[in-house]
Amino acid sequence: MPPMTCSQAPAAAPHARGWLMALLAAWPAVTHAQSSPAVSSLVAFSGSQPASAPVLGPGGALYGITSVVSVVAGGLIYRLEPTGSAVETLYQLKVSDGYGAVGGLLLGSGPDPVLFGTTTFGSSQQASSGGTVFSVKTDGKDFTVLHAFASYAVANDLEQPINTDGALPQSELVEGNDGFLYGVTSAGGPNGTGVVFKVSRDGTGFAVLHAFGPVDLSDHDNDPATAAIVVPPIDGMSPTGTLLAGADDYLYGTAAAGGANNTGTIFRVRSDGSDFEVLHTFPALVTPTTGVATNTGGATPAAGLTDGQDSRHYGVASVGGNAGYGTVFAFDSVGRVFTVLHDFDFNKGARPTGELLLGADGKLYGTTASGGTNASGTATQFGTVFSIARDGTGFTSLYSFQNTDGSGPTGKMVQLDESTFVGMTTAGGNCGQGTVFRLSLTGATVTGVTNCGRSSNNDSGGGGIAPALLLLLAVAGVARRVRAGR
Repeated sequence: MPPMTCSQAPAAAPHARGWLMALLAAWPAVTHAQSSPAVSSLVAFSGSQPASAPVLGPGGALYGITSVVSVVAGGLIYRLEPTGSAVETLYQLKVSDGYGAVGGLLLGSGPDPVLFGTTTFGSSQQASSGGTVFSVKTDGKDFTVLHAFASYAVANDLEQPINTDGALPQSELVEGNDGFLYGVTSAGGPNGTGVVFKVSRDGTGFAVLHAFGPVDLSDHDNDPATAAIVVPPIDGMSPTGTLLAGADDYLYGTAAAGGANNTGTIFRVRSDGSDFEVLHTFPALVTPTTGVATNTGGATPAAGLTDGQDSRHYGVASVGGNAGYGTVFAFDSVGRVFTVLHDFDFNKGARPTGELLLGADGKLYGTTASGGTNASGTATQFGTVFSIARDGTGFTSLYSFQNTDGSGPTGKMVQLDESTFVGMTTAGGNCGQGTVFRLSLTGATVTGVTNCGRSSNNDSGGGGIAPALLLLLAVAGVARRVRAGR
């Protein structure tokens, strides 16, 4: 197994970075149409950086979470009317509830829908808190911490958080065929490299299904001549993508690092924790004397997999590939066939970090956190929206962000109708700290309220915003969408 150096090993200890004052605004009506895809900023964030896209809920409303921390607040769960008629704060987390919600929300099944999510850090009253799993009703009532991850201790020179049940979850939960909630933590567990876990919807029955293996530090610790060498776990480490619950009772996932080449893995495990296996190991990266590191299949899969409903799973690798800027891939878990569908070339996108969406037309839709071009065709670094057929044909860069309308898009988009999608950017926009955007394939645009929290006589038409939305933000510096997309 090839070694890695300390500088290559991902730091798992939390390093918080602050952003100030989050503001959600309204979503007014369509004003006109164009002949090509267009993006409109629906929500502007001022001083805060969204980390996950909203989900579609009852009645077509959009539900999302923003991550904040201060002495009085720990986060914000919100609801957006799809018509733009109202923006509502459902619940404002206290710092005792947990904070740093990098992963988005899951709408649970059943006649009485409940939202489930995670926070990267737990209660501020818990030393070295490892995060939480929580639930809240879609009307904002009955917020409940279902599981608080154990406090962790930072071990070894790599500063890996080690505890019993995992730490620092950074991805959305998924509901299994059995009704349990399943997820991953990016760190923690007995080896500090992350775990796969399950928990019931009422918080009982928590179990670690798989703990990723240890980093081998034997040469690092014992031989001064090789003090920079460590060997990653063969099964992977630092899982940050959402799990995929298969119809075959397996949970499929990706590890962003580790594996034989320290470039990540695709794995699966049964819902009872049995039969864990590595299905694919990403190839080693080759770094030329000039340019970016390349390989034949991509590396660092920071996002989870998407069911193509055609016996294959689809995903993205954030780096590597023939040009070094990431790939779109397909994986047949039965035949164990890995296929590269597209190599990003920067001008049409680079560094994809969010899950793909299987569109109503059968195409795959996704975003890249960097790359793109401006109106004159000059390369930019603000990110793109793209589509591609499941056989790898017809790749299209649908839109390049220009920073004024957002930068660094990531997360799985939501499809509202055959030509309209909603997603988010982690930076840029009118207020400098990201947007919720609307992509129209027909070119229809909307005028969002992007006044950065300042009062204006022109803010009518979209519903008000409460002072409770002005909050402080600190998100884990190990956050997958920020780390992998920069």
